[in-house]
Amino acid sequence: MGRRVKKNTRLVMLIVWIVIIFVLTGYPKLEVPKMRLWGVDKIYHFVVFFILGLLAIKLMSAKGFFLLGLTVVLLAEFQQLIIPGRDFEVLDILAGIVALIVSYFVFRQKGVRGNVSEA
Repeated sequence: MGRRVKKNTRLVMLIVWIVIIFVLTGYPKLEVPKMRLWGVDKIYHFVVFFILGLLAIKLMSAKGFFLLGLTVVLLAEFQQLIIPGRDFEVLDILAGIVALIVSYFVFRQKGVRGNVSEA
């Protein structure tokens, strides 16, 4: 597969994942599976935004990576202010930001990066 095709495929996957994030965070009264563990929804937020980081890391500079990631994290949480049955939580934002930071350093250290080294 050519380099351009790979980049376009990654971009499409990133866009689809961002759409999935907004669908999930915008779904009214979305119930997470009940567990005895307090804050399990923070783990879900972490995983969702870690995957966003995985998909975005090879497509942009570090600045672009964090700008896109923070924008999606904030918009996904702020949209919950207008969705019935959903709650805005600062800890959800924090879980998303931590996921972006962890994904950046994990994939940067493993050499799984494109333009990230140029930033």
